[in-house]
Amino acid sequence: MQPNSITLVDVSVSHGADEVFSHVSLTVGAGSRIGVVGPNGAGKTTLLRLLAGLEEPERGRVRLSPPGLSVGYLPQEPDPTGEALSGGQARRARLAALLRADHDVYCLDEPTNDLDFEGLEWLERLVQGVRGSVVCVSHDREFLDRTVTRIVELEEGRQRLREWAGGWSEYEAARTRARETQYRRFEEADEQRREIESLLRERRGQAKSHGRRAGRRSTHAQMTKVRQAERALERVEQVEKPFEPWELHLELEPGRRGGDLVVRLEGAIVERGGFRLGPIDLELYRGDRLVVAGRNGSGKSTLLGALTGTMPLADGRRQVGAGAVLGELQQTRGRFTVDDPLVEAFGGPQEQARTLLAKFGLGADDVLRPARTLSPGERTRAQLALLSAQGVNCLILDEPTNHLDLPAIEELEAALTGYPGTIVLVTHDRRLLERFGATRQVDL
Repeated sequence: MQPNSITLVDVSVSHGADEVFSHVSLTVGAGSRIGVVGPNGAGKTTLLRLLAGLEEPERGRVRLSPPGLSVGYLPQEPDPTGEALSGGQARRARLAALLRADHDVYCLDEPTNDLDFEGLEWLERLVQGVRGSVVCVSHDREFLDRTVTRIVELEEGRQRLREWAGGWSEYEAARTRARETQYRRFEEADEQRREIESLLRERRGQAKSHGRRAGRRSTHAQMTKVRQAERALERVEQVEKPFEPWELHLELEPGRRGGDLVVRLEGAIVERGGFRLGPIDLELYRGDRLVVAGRNGSGKSTLLGALTGTMPLADGRRQVGAGAVLGELQQTRGRFTVDDPLVEAFGGPQEQARTLLAKFGLGADDVLRPARTLSPGERTRAQLALLSAQGVNCLILDEPTNHLDLPAIEELEAALTGYPGTIVLVTHDRRLLERFGATRQVDL
């Protein structure tokens, strides 16, 4: 084995009746920089927990070299550290504490969640410069491009993994080429097989009808042609059909159109513990695509709460325009952390709730699960579905890409691009920000 390495050898893992991995192998060598990608539920967190020794495989082995190799683990949803810190401040504090421990291998589950741009650059420098190996699950495409040299893709529906050289951009280009090649080989083999099967049916029919009225020599010649066609069919390359995953299509349709004014803050002051934001003067109009920017702890989420009315004003005035319906996707996604089944936590008529949740990738089995058992990505999709159900015509989105897998992020980008209502966006996803098409920006 390589020194300072972790190796998964022919590992299989199931969660209940669901098989997560089947006979997978992976080596994390000294100095590795590995990004782990794949759809929600494919087993990314399970892979990190196996590497960190927090979960045991049902079959196969996890080998550490040396046996006392030190592995540090950052979970996707750490225990809260207290309300005094913003999400980004808390995340950065946990990362700093983990990295001070000087581990040989660091397993990081969505480390970029909640970090501001300065925090992202700090994390990138840290990952590039740390002595040990780093394996990170991330949906941040820019971060993956800047920090990793190998991508491990967990393939949906296959219970296996595939490795690719380079960062996100190299992986995306190579994967696209590989899929195109696979589809072409499959279609060519399938067409060849159909042609030979058609010829074989024709020759078998000829041999059958010919045999009833011809001599032995002629019948033998016909059967020789049949066997030639059968051998040709056996020689056709067996090409596996490329897996076609179910595609998520997010649909965000605004409710009825309101007036020009959506919401106005005049001299607004919000106080949270020892934190004070304001006074703020801000007017939001129909069709605005507003980005709220600032460092962690600057009050971005507080401002969103002031706009929606979920945070009371210590001073100043808030006015909502006629016909404006504001809906907020909070950073904490707190609504869906209860014990009630998802369909009940969602509210409203259950049949309508089931239909809408299905549009956001939450099917018949998901809606009966206790809401608290949803993954972070599933809670985000449930919250987006709820906003759609409420007839919202002004979306207030606080880090909407947190916990979403990459296909869902790309679908969200497309949905936001085509959304004709008003949007207020807080995000540190640099690719999303590029594609958002902001008309205004507020810097805190």
